[in-house]
Amino acid sequence: MFDPVFQYCLLGSFALLFALSAAEKFGDRVAFRDLLRNYRILPTPLVPLTAVLVPMIEIATATLLVTTANIYGVTIGLVLMMGYALAIWINLLRGRTHIDCGCLGSRKEGISYLHVVRNLCLALILSTCLLTPLERQLIWLDYFVVTAFIATSMLIFSSFSHLLTGYMDQRSWWT
Repeated sequence: MFDPVFQYCLLGSFALLFALSAAEKFGDRVAFRDLLRNYRILPTPLVPLTAVLVPMIEIATATLLVTTANIYGVTIGLVLMMGYALAIWINLLRGRTHIDCGCLGSRKEGISYLHVVRNLCLALILSTCLLTPLERQLIWLDYFVVTAFIATSMLIFSSFSHLLTGYMDQRSWWT
């Protein structure tokens, strides 16, 4: 049992993460389709359909996370995060470290096991939203805390992504 503010913080942060990810994919549909094709996991005829469905599912997930049906959003979000981790892991096993991860804000830096670990950690954090929070009346300060948490979590995610990009750029520079 935990405070509902913590659950709202996580749900809001993940909703924003999935919404931004979908917006990036919708923003450059051709690049996302090429990225899916480059992963070489899906049969070629399914790539265009999947390139449309994935951002739509991310938008649906983001929407569900901020509604009373958030358990469905959490479940779909977990499937997405685990699917992303699995796709990266499969390509790492194939030795294909040069491909773009397709992550939010990626700059074609390649993939590593850190991408898999990041997605698994995010899935683990999201799974805590399946726990039942304590029931209590929210006060005005709770809404401020949720907003501040969401902003801070996006800054942390962005910082970690930039560090990971720097690491991958440095790794490719030396090889």
